[in-house]
Amino acid sequence: MASPSPDERRHYLIVDPVGEYAKRFVDCLAANGRVGVAVFSNPLRAKIFEHRWQEQFGEAITATYAPESEPVDIGILAEKIGEAWRGRLAGVIPWDEMNILFGAQLGQLLGLGWNPPSIIERCRDKRVMKDWLRTSTALRINAGRAVRDAEEAIAFQDGVGRWPIVVKPSGGAGSTNVFFARTRGELLRACQEVFESRSGEVLLEEFVGGDEFAVNGIVDNLGGFLLTDCWYYDRRESHGIPNLYYESIKVGSEDPPFWDLADYAAAVVRALDLRRAPVHMEIKCDELGPCLIEVGARFAGGNQPMLASKLHGIDLFSLAAGQYVDRIELGPDDVDYSRYDHLHSRIVSGIQPRSLDRIRRIHGKEEVEALPSFQGFGTLRHPGMPLPMTRDLDTKSYEVYLLHPSAEQVEHDARAVRQWLRFE
Repeated sequence: MASPSPDERRHYLIVDPVGEYAKRFVDCLAANGRVGVAVFSNPLRAKIFEHRWQEQFGEAITATYAPESEPVDIGILAEKIGEAWRGRLAGVIPWDEMNILFGAQLGQLLGLGWNPPSIIERCRDKRVMKDWLRTSTALRINAGRAVRDAEEAIAFQDGVGRWPIVVKPSGGAGSTNVFFARTRGELLRACQEVFESRSGEVLLEEFVGGDEFAVNGIVDNLGGFLLTDCWYYDRRESHGIPNLYYESIKVGSEDPPFWDLADYAAAVVRALDLRRAPVHMEIKCDELGPCLIEVGARFAGGNQPMLASKLHGIDLFSLAAGQYVDRIELGPDDVDYSRYDHLHSRIVSGIQPRSLDRIRRIHGKEEVEALPSFQGFGTLRHPGMPLPMTRDLDTKSYEVYLLHPSAEQVEHDARAVRQWLRFE
Protein backbone atom coordinates (compact mmCIF):
# COMPACT_ATOMS: atom_id res chain seq x y z
CA MET A 1 0.00 0.00 0.00
CA ALA A 2 1.39 3.41 -0.96
CA SER A 3 2.32 5.89 1.77
CA PRO A 4 -0.05 8.86 2.21
CA SER A 5 0.93 12.00 0.35
CA PRO A 6 1.69 15.18 2.34
CA ASP A 7 -1.78 16.50 1.44
CA GLU A 8 -3.37 13.37 2.91
CA ARG A 9 -1.40 13.92 6.13
CA ARG A 10 -2.70 17.44 6.74
CA HIS A 11 -4.30 16.33 10.02
CA TYR A 12 -2.56 15.95 13.36
CA LEU A 13 -3.47 14.79 16.86
CA ILE A 14 -3.54 17.31 19.72
CA VAL A 15 -3.95 16.23 23.33
CA ASP A 16 -6.24 18.24 25.64
CA PRO A 17 -6.72 21.47 23.61
CA VAL A 18 -8.07 23.44 26.59
CA GLY A 19 -5.59 26.27 27.16
CA GLU A 20 -4.01 29.28 25.52
CA TYR A 21 -0.86 27.34 24.61
CA ALA A 22 -2.94 24.70 22.82
CA LYS A 23 -4.85 27.40 20.98
CA ARG A 24 -1.59 28.96 19.78
CA PHE A 25 -0.53 25.62 18.32
CA VAL A 26 -3.89 25.03 16.64
CA ASP A 27 -4.08 28.57 15.23
CA CYS A 28 -0.61 28.54 13.67
CA LEU A 29 -1.20 25.14 12.10
CA ALA A 30 -4.65 26.19 10.84
CA ALA A 31 -3.00 29.15 9.10
CA ASN A 32 -0.98 26.58 7.13
CA GLY A 33 -3.99 24.45 6.20
CA ARG A 34 -3.56 21.88 8.99
CA VAL A 35 -6.59 20.55 10.87
CA GLY A 36 -6.50 19.08 14.37
CA VAL A 37 -8.00 15.91 15.80
CA ALA A 38 -8.52 16.33 19.54
CA VAL A 39 -8.04 13.56 22.08
CA PHE A 40 -8.58 13.98 25.82
CA SER A 41 -6.61 12.42 28.64
CA ASN A 42 -9.61 12.40 30.99
CA PRO A 43 -13.36 13.16 30.91
CA LEU A 44 -12.97 16.45 32.81
CA ARG A 45 -10.74 18.00 30.18
CA ALA A 46 -13.20 16.90 27.49
CA LYS A 47 -15.96 18.77 29.34
CA ILE A 48 -13.79 21.89 29.72
CA PHE A 49 -13.16 21.81 25.97
CA GLU A 50 -16.84 21.44 25.20
CA HIS A 51 -17.99 24.28 27.44
CA ARG A 52 -15.15 26.79 27.04
CA TRP A 53 -12.91 26.11 24.06
CA GLN A 54 -14.74 24.21 21.31
CA GLU A 55 -16.43 27.26 19.84
CA GLN A 56 -13.13 29.19 19.78
CA PHE A 57 -11.41 26.47 17.76
CA GLY A 58 -14.23 26.15 15.24
CA GLU A 59 -13.27 24.20 12.11
CA ALA A 60 -9.60 24.08 13.13
CA ILE A 61 -10.47 20.91 15.08
CA THR A 62 -12.48 18.44 13.04
CA ALA A 63 -12.99 15.49 15.41
CA THR A 64 -12.76 14.69 19.11
CA TYR A 65 -12.08 11.51 21.08
CA ALA A 66 -12.69 11.35 24.82
CA PRO A 67 -12.65 8.57 27.40
CA GLU A 68 -16.03 7.86 28.94
CA SER A 69 -14.68 7.12 32.40
CA GLU A 70 -11.53 6.74 34.48
CA PRO A 71 -9.15 4.99 34.65
CA VAL A 72 -8.60 5.71 30.97
CA ASP A 73 -7.99 2.73 28.68
CA ILE A 74 -5.51 4.32 26.28
CA GLY A 75 -5.52 1.23 24.09
CA ILE A 76 -9.24 1.60 23.34
CA LEU A 77 -8.78 5.30 22.54
CA ALA A 78 -5.88 4.53 20.21
CA GLU A 79 -7.91 1.81 18.48
CA LYS A 80 -10.80 4.21 17.80
CA ILE A 81 -8.47 6.91 16.48
CA GLY A 82 -6.54 4.41 14.41
CA GLU A 83 -9.67 3.06 12.74
CA ALA A 84 -10.56 6.52 11.46
CA TRP A 85 -7.18 8.18 10.99
CA ARG A 86 -4.37 5.65 10.64
CA GLY A 87 -1.90 6.83 8.02
CA ARG A 88 -3.49 10.27 7.88
CA LEU A 89 -1.99 11.91 10.98
CA ALA A 90 1.25 13.86 10.65
CA GLY A 91 2.07 13.83 14.35
CA VAL A 92 0.93 14.35 17.92
CA ILE A 93 1.12 17.51 20.06
CA PRO A 94 1.18 16.73 23.80
CA TRP A 95 1.79 20.33 24.83
CA ASP A 96 1.22 20.15 28.60
CA GLU A 97 3.18 18.62 31.49
CA MET A 98 0.00 16.86 32.60
CA ASN A 99 -0.60 15.10 29.29
CA ILE A 100 2.84 14.67 27.75
CA LEU A 101 3.28 11.02 28.79
CA PHE A 102 -0.26 10.24 27.63
CA GLY A 103 0.61 11.80 24.26
CA ALA A 104 3.82 9.80 23.96
CA GLN A 105 1.92 6.58 24.69
CA LEU A 106 -0.71 7.41 22.08
CA GLY A 107 1.96 8.38 19.57
CA GLN A 108 3.67 5.03 20.04
CA LEU A 109 0.43 3.05 19.70
CA LEU A 110 -0.50 4.94 16.52
CA GLY A 111 2.99 4.84 15.02
CA LEU A 112 3.37 8.62 14.87
CA GLY A 113 7.12 8.56 15.43
CA TRP A 114 7.38 11.00 18.35
CA ASN A 115 9.48 10.42 21.50
CA PRO A 116 8.79 7.00 23.02
CA PRO A 117 7.25 6.90 26.52
CA SER A 118 10.56 5.75 28.06
CA ILE A 119 12.25 9.02 27.07
CA ILE A 120 9.35 11.17 28.27
CA GLU A 121 9.26 9.31 31.59
CA ARG A 122 12.98 10.02 31.88
CA CYS A 123 12.26 13.76 31.51
CA ARG A 124 9.21 13.88 33.80
CA ASP A 125 10.56 12.08 36.85
CA LYS A 126 13.31 14.14 38.48
CA ARG A 127 14.93 11.14 40.15
CA VAL A 128 14.94 8.99 37.02
CA MET A 129 16.22 11.89 34.92
CA LYS A 130 19.15 12.75 37.15
CA ASP A 131 20.06 9.11 37.82
CA TRP A 132 20.25 8.64 34.05
CA LEU A 133 22.45 11.71 33.57
CA ARG A 134 24.80 10.77 36.44
CA THR A 135 25.42 7.31 35.01
CA SER A 136 25.49 8.11 31.29
CA THR A 137 27.34 11.45 31.08
CA ALA A 138 30.17 13.44 32.60
CA LEU A 139 27.89 16.46 33.05
CA ARG A 140 27.83 18.12 36.43
CA ILE A 141 24.73 16.85 38.26
CA ASN A 142 24.13 17.45 41.97
CA ALA A 143 23.80 14.54 44.39
CA GLY A 144 20.29 13.21 44.95
CA ARG A 145 18.38 10.27 46.33
CA ALA A 146 14.78 9.14 46.78
CA VAL A 147 14.24 8.25 50.44
CA ARG A 148 11.68 6.05 52.17
CA ASP A 149 12.22 6.83 55.84
CA ALA A 150 13.97 9.09 58.35
CA GLU A 151 17.06 6.88 58.50
CA GLU A 152 17.63 7.20 54.75
CA ALA A 153 17.02 10.96 54.85
CA ILE A 154 19.54 11.50 57.64
CA ALA A 155 22.08 9.22 55.92
CA PHE A 156 21.80 11.26 52.71
CA GLN A 157 22.44 14.54 54.53
CA ASP A 158 25.38 13.00 56.38
CA GLY A 159 26.82 11.96 53.02
CA VAL A 160 26.44 15.44 51.54
CA GLY A 161 27.92 16.92 54.70
CA ARG A 162 26.28 20.33 54.62
CA TRP A 163 23.00 22.20 54.75
CA PRO A 164 20.57 23.09 53.28
CA ILE A 165 19.13 19.97 51.71
CA VAL A 166 16.47 20.38 49.01
CA VAL A 167 13.36 18.29 49.64
CA LYS A 168 10.83 17.92 46.82
CA PRO A 169 8.59 15.43 45.06
CA SER A 170 9.98 13.49 42.10
CA GLY A 171 6.97 14.68 40.08
CA GLY A 172 5.19 18.03 39.93
CA ALA A 173 6.25 21.48 38.78
CA GLY A 174 6.08 25.14 39.74
CA SER A 175 8.09 24.91 42.99
CA THR A 176 5.11 23.32 44.74
CA ASN A 177 6.10 21.33 47.84
CA VAL A 178 9.78 22.27 47.51
CA PHE A 179 11.59 22.87 50.81
CA PHE A 180 15.09 23.90 51.91
CA ALA A 181 15.86 22.08 55.14
CA ARG A 182 18.57 23.48 57.40
CA THR A 183 18.19 21.17 60.40
CA ARG A 184 17.26 17.52 60.95
CA GLY A 185 13.89 18.58 62.29
CA GLU A 186 13.15 20.66 59.19
CA LEU A 187 14.39 17.82 56.98
CA LEU A 188 12.05 15.24 58.49
CA ARG A 189 9.05 17.61 58.52
CA ALA A 190 9.64 18.48 54.87
CA CYS A 191 9.91 14.80 53.94
CA GLN A 192 6.56 14.15 55.62
CA GLU A 193 4.89 17.04 53.73
CA VAL A 194 6.23 15.86 50.39
CA PHE A 195 5.13 12.30 51.16
CA GLU A 196 1.61 13.51 51.99
CA SER A 197 1.44 15.57 48.77
CA ARG A 198 1.31 12.30 46.75
CA SER A 199 3.29 13.93 43.93
CA GLY A 200 5.82 11.14 43.57
CA GLU A 201 8.71 9.88 45.65
CA VAL A 202 10.35 11.98 48.36
CA LEU A 203 13.47 13.27 46.63
CA LEU A 204 16.44 14.81 48.46
CA GLU A 205 19.06 16.79 46.59
CA GLU A 206 22.31 18.54 47.32
CA PHE A 207 21.77 22.31 47.33
CA VAL A 208 23.57 24.24 44.58
CA GLY A 209 24.20 27.94 45.16
CA GLY A 210 24.73 30.68 42.62
CA ASP A 211 22.27 32.17 40.14
CA GLU A 212 19.27 30.33 38.72
CA PHE A 213 18.16 30.55 35.10
CA ALA A 214 15.29 29.37 32.95
CA VAL A 215 16.76 28.06 29.69
CA ASN A 216 14.19 27.57 26.94
CA GLY A 217 14.54 26.19 23.45
CA ILE A 218 13.44 23.65 20.87
CA VAL A 219 15.11 20.37 19.91
CA ASP A 220 14.75 19.19 16.32
CA ASN A 221 14.55 15.77 14.67
CA LEU A 222 18.34 15.37 14.66
CA GLY A 223 18.75 16.29 18.32
CA GLY A 224 20.00 19.81 17.62
CA PHE A 225 19.05 22.23 20.39
CA LEU A 226 18.16 25.85 19.57
CA LEU A 227 18.23 28.14 22.62
CA THR A 228 15.42 30.65 22.10
CA ASP A 229 15.35 32.57 25.37
CA CYS A 230 16.99 32.68 28.78
CA TRP A 231 15.76 34.29 32.01
CA TYR A 232 17.47 35.03 35.30
CA TYR A 233 15.25 34.08 38.24
CA ASP A 234 15.34 36.72 40.95
CA ARG A 235 13.98 34.74 43.91
CA ARG A 236 13.56 36.24 47.36
CA GLU A 237 12.42 35.39 50.86
CA SER A 238 9.18 36.92 52.12
CA HIS A 239 6.95 36.30 55.17
CA GLY A 240 9.18 33.44 56.26
CA ILE A 241 9.06 31.56 52.94
CA PRO A 242 12.35 31.32 51.00
CA ASN A 243 12.92 31.23 47.27
CA LEU A 244 9.73 32.92 46.05
CA TYR A 245 9.64 34.16 42.48
CA TYR A 246 10.10 37.96 42.49
CA GLU A 247 11.10 38.74 38.90
CA SER A 248 12.26 36.87 35.81
CA ILE A 249 14.74 39.03 33.87
CA LYS A 250 15.63 38.31 30.24
CA VAL A 251 19.27 37.38 29.62
CA GLY A 252 20.67 38.61 26.29
CA SER A 253 22.70 36.46 23.92
CA GLU A 254 25.71 38.73 24.51
CA ASP A 255 25.53 38.31 28.28
CA PRO A 256 28.25 35.95 29.63
CA PRO A 257 26.13 33.02 30.85
CA PHE A 258 23.99 32.71 27.70
CA TRP A 259 26.16 30.47 25.51
CA ASP A 260 27.61 28.50 28.44
CA LEU A 261 24.03 27.67 29.41
CA ALA A 262 23.21 26.87 25.78
CA ASP A 263 26.10 24.38 25.54
CA TYR A 264 25.18 22.71 28.82
CA ALA A 265 21.49 22.48 27.87
CA ALA A 266 22.35 20.99 24.47
CA ALA A 267 24.45 18.32 26.20
CA VAL A 268 21.56 17.47 28.53
CA VAL A 269 19.16 17.14 25.58
CA ARG A 270 21.60 14.86 23.74
CA ALA A 271 22.08 12.68 26.81
CA LEU A 272 18.33 12.33 27.32
CA ASP A 273 17.92 11.45 23.62
CA LEU A 274 15.02 13.87 23.34
CA ARG A 275 13.75 14.89 19.87
CA ARG A 276 11.16 17.15 18.24
CA ALA A 277 9.91 19.11 21.24
CA PRO A 278 10.10 22.41 23.07
CA VAL A 279 12.39 22.22 26.07
CA HIS A 280 12.29 24.09 29.38
CA MET A 281 15.18 23.76 31.82
CA GLU A 282 16.06 25.30 35.12
CA ILE A 283 19.81 25.51 35.62
CA LYS A 284 21.90 26.96 38.41
CA CYS A 285 25.29 28.54 37.77
CA ASP A 286 27.96 29.00 40.45
CA GLU A 287 31.76 29.17 40.47
CA LEU A 288 31.87 25.56 39.24
CA GLY A 289 29.65 26.29 36.24
CA PRO A 290 26.14 25.13 35.24
CA CYS A 291 24.23 22.44 37.14
CA LEU A 292 20.81 21.13 36.12
CA ILE A 293 17.84 21.57 38.45
CA GLU A 294 15.12 20.12 36.21
CA VAL A 295 14.01 19.71 32.60
CA GLY A 296 10.69 19.34 30.82
CA ALA A 297 9.87 18.41 27.22
CA ARG A 298 7.46 21.32 26.92
CA PHE A 299 7.32 25.08 26.74
CA ALA A 300 7.93 27.03 29.94
CA GLY A 301 4.86 28.12 31.85
CA GLY A 302 3.98 31.69 32.75
CA ASN A 303 3.61 32.77 29.11
CA GLN A 304 7.40 32.90 28.63
CA PRO A 305 7.10 31.58 25.05
CA MET A 306 4.66 34.40 24.19
CA LEU A 307 7.13 37.00 25.46
CA ALA A 308 10.03 35.25 23.72
CA SER A 309 8.06 35.30 20.47
CA LYS A 310 7.75 39.07 20.81
CA LEU A 311 11.45 39.37 21.61
CA HIS A 312 12.39 37.57 18.37
CA GLY A 313 9.48 38.82 16.26
CA ILE A 314 8.93 35.13 15.40
CA ASP A 315 6.16 32.80 16.56
CA LEU A 316 7.92 30.12 18.63
CA PHE A 317 4.71 28.08 18.68
CA SER A 318 4.98 27.79 14.90
CA LEU A 319 8.61 26.64 15.19
CA ALA A 320 7.66 24.02 17.78
CA ALA A 321 4.62 22.88 15.78
CA GLY A 322 6.97 22.26 12.87
CA GLN A 323 8.81 19.73 15.03
CA TYR A 324 5.68 17.92 16.16
CA VAL A 325 4.27 17.48 12.64
CA ASP A 326 7.00 18.13 10.04
CA ARG A 327 10.44 17.25 11.52
CA ILE A 328 12.06 20.47 10.31
CA GLU A 329 15.75 21.04 11.13
CA LEU A 330 16.43 24.16 13.20
CA GLY A 331 19.34 26.58 13.38
CA PRO A 332 20.26 30.08 14.61
CA ASP A 333 18.75 31.67 11.49
CA ASP A 334 15.30 30.52 12.63
CA VAL A 335 15.29 33.15 15.38
CA ASP A 336 16.42 36.79 15.53
CA TYR A 337 19.07 37.24 18.22
CA SER A 338 19.68 40.83 17.10
CA ARG A 339 16.09 41.84 17.83
CA TYR A 340 16.10 39.68 20.97
CA ASP A 341 19.13 41.58 22.30
CA HIS A 342 17.68 44.96 21.35
CA LEU A 343 14.65 44.48 23.61
CA HIS A 344 14.53 44.09 27.39
CA SER A 345 11.91 42.20 29.31
CA ARG A 346 10.85 41.25 32.82
CA ILE A 347 8.11 39.16 34.36
CA VAL A 348 7.02 40.68 37.68
CA SER A 349 5.45 38.27 40.17
CA GLY A 350 3.17 39.45 42.96
CA ILE A 351 4.05 38.23 46.45
CA GLN A 352 1.15 38.34 48.91
CA PRO A 353 2.36 38.14 52.54
CA ARG A 354 -1.07 37.37 54.03
CA SER A 355 -4.28 35.85 52.75
CA LEU A 356 -7.59 37.65 52.21
CA ASP A 357 -10.94 35.87 52.42
CA ARG A 358 -12.24 37.95 49.54
CA ILE A 359 -10.79 40.68 47.34
CA ARG A 360 -12.94 43.81 47.55
CA ARG A 361 -10.92 46.02 45.25
CA ILE A 362 -7.73 46.13 43.16
CA HIS A 363 -5.74 49.36 43.24
CA GLY A 364 -3.37 50.50 40.48
CA LYS A 365 -4.51 48.28 37.60
CA GLU A 366 -5.13 51.17 35.20
CA GLU A 367 -1.83 52.83 36.15
CA VAL A 368 0.07 49.58 35.46
CA GLU A 369 -1.65 49.15 32.09
CA ALA A 370 -0.49 52.66 31.12
CA LEU A 371 3.21 51.92 31.75
CA PRO A 372 5.34 52.28 28.58
CA SER A 373 6.68 48.71 28.79
CA PHE A 374 3.40 47.01 29.78
CA GLN A 375 2.58 43.96 27.65
CA GLY A 376 -0.17 42.30 29.65
CA PHE A 377 -1.23 40.43 32.75
CA GLY A 378 -0.84 36.73 33.30
CA THR A 379 -2.24 35.83 36.67
CA LEU A 380 -4.41 38.59 38.15
CA ARG A 381 -6.85 37.72 40.90
CA HIS A 382 -10.12 39.61 40.61
CA PRO A 383 -12.59 41.18 43.09
CA GLY A 384 -14.76 38.55 44.70
CA MET A 385 -12.00 35.94 44.62
CA PRO A 386 -10.07 34.77 47.68
CA LEU A 387 -6.43 35.88 47.80
CA PRO A 388 -4.07 33.21 49.19
CA MET A 389 -0.76 33.92 50.87
CA THR A 390 1.99 33.37 48.31
CA ARG A 391 3.82 30.07 48.82
CA ASP A 392 4.75 29.05 45.27
CA LEU A 393 4.02 29.78 41.60
CA ASP A 394 0.38 28.75 41.93
CA THR A 395 -0.32 31.26 44.71
CA LYS A 396 1.28 34.41 43.30
CA SER A 397 -1.14 37.35 43.41
CA TYR A 398 -0.34 38.66 39.94
CA GLU A 399 2.02 38.36 37.02
CA VAL A 400 2.88 41.35 34.82
CA TYR A 401 4.79 41.22 31.54
CA LEU A 402 7.08 44.11 30.60
CA LEU A 403 9.00 44.65 27.33
CA HIS A 404 10.75 47.75 25.94
CA PRO A 405 13.95 48.78 24.11
CA SER A 406 15.13 50.62 27.23
CA ALA A 407 16.44 48.52 30.12
CA GLU A 408 16.01 51.55 32.39
CA GLN A 409 12.35 51.88 31.42
CA VAL A 410 11.67 48.22 32.15
CA GLU A 411 13.42 48.45 35.53
CA HIS A 412 11.48 51.62 36.39
CA ASP A 413 8.17 50.04 35.40
CA ALA A 414 8.89 46.91 37.45
CA ARG A 415 9.26 49.10 40.55
CA ALA A 416 6.07 50.96 39.63
CA VAL A 417 4.11 47.71 39.37
CA ARG A 418 4.98 46.83 42.97
CA GLN A 419 4.26 50.36 44.14
CA TRP A 420 0.83 50.65 42.50
CA LEU A 421 -0.71 47.19 42.31
CA ARG A 422 -2.29 46.11 45.57
CA PHE A 423 -5.40 44.41 46.91
CA GLU A 424 -7.87 45.23 49.66
